[in-house]
Amino acid sequence: LEELKSVLCANAAMAHMQLKNWGYVKDDSIKAVDHNKNNVKAWYRLAKAHQMLKNWEEAGDAIDSGLKVPGEEQNKDLTKLHKLLEGHVRKARLARQKRERARAERVSRVKKVWKHCSSTGIQLGRVPLVSTVTDDVDDDVNEEDEWGESRWHDHHPHTGRLPEQSGGEWSWPCMFVYPSHKQSDFVPTFAESEMIALRMAEMFPEVDNDGGDDEETEMPWDYNNEFRCSKLALYFEVHCTEGEGNIIHPDFVSRLKDQGATMRFYEASRALKGDEGPEMTEVARCAERRRLHKQRKDWKKKHGSLWAKPDQCPVVRIHPAMTLKDVLVDKRMVVPNFLVTFLVFPEDHPAHAAFLKERKCIGIIQPDNMM
Repeated sequence: LEELKSVLCANAAMAHMQLKNWGYVKDDSIKAVDHNKNNVKAWYRLAKAHQMLKNWEEAGDAIDSGLKVPGEEQNKDLTKLHKLLEGHVRKARLARQKRERARAERVSRVKKVWKHCSSTGIQLGRVPLVSTVTDDVDDDVNEEDEWGESRWHDHHPHTGRLPEQSGGEWSWPCMFVYPSHKQSDFVPTFAESEMIALRMAEMFPEVDNDGGDDEETEMPWDYNNEFRCSKLALYFEVHCTEGEGNIIHPDFVSRLKDQGATMRFYEASRALKGDEGPEMTEVARCAERRRLHKQRKDWKKKHGSLWAKPDQCPVVRIHPAMTLKDVLVDKRMVVPNFLVTFLVFPEDHPAHAAFLKERKCIGIIQPDNMM
């Protein structure tokens, strides 16, 4: 009976081959070989379907399985197809092996990062990696705010970089955001032991006193020459203030509570960037959409609409004499997407005053001898 079912499915695959319905050819051929592993015609048709769908590695696997059928080691059709696709199959298998090695390296790195964060008390967070739950415009979402799937929420982009350890010293990727001028700087490696004042002095050096206040800074967008190290105020946002178990708005940062969640988040981000191929990109997109849909559903159930957003995050001011690690281990600090983000304002700029009216400053991190 199983052999008969296999023949029927293989015949159906053959009919679809004549119509060039390669997806159906693949499906029926898979059913045929599931019923009878020795159906060499089904293996050939499966290989042919994968060839036309450009699934090179799957085509090679089907050819190899067909040539393993007893008595079919020299099958003419399969041998011919093997020679035709040999180059494509080899490249596809090498690409898969490369992806697997890269994935194994990422897993190892994420484990090290999580271990370091757990031992030092550094808290990690994340935001949704997609902005829509379907391909259509979502309910409760402003159409003018639909930037597509590549949109990153607020100023929490995922750079793909992880904190790194070199010579026993951990370094983090950092983003300096300048809301007053709508500019930003990305620092790939910022050592935990490095004093913030030293980095800021490098980025925003003091001008020569002999030049007076008319001396220009190095930033071409700093028209009023306000970005000087001694005249800047530095803040970080306080995320995850809702309390344990509370519902979090989809646009806000949620905490990564364990190594498994951290691993899934990072792998999903890399899959969406295309590291694992188009199929895994779609799988990751579907998983992230399900997560976003649940978040939105839970929020709307409790608050009625996505427009009912909580107040904006409070902030903490940072004294430049602190090190990066001093900031990271502060209990109010949650690092979204492995990216440390600082907000920088010129002390006397109108945007700074407006920012403090809009955001509540709940404290300052400063050396103990200054308290």
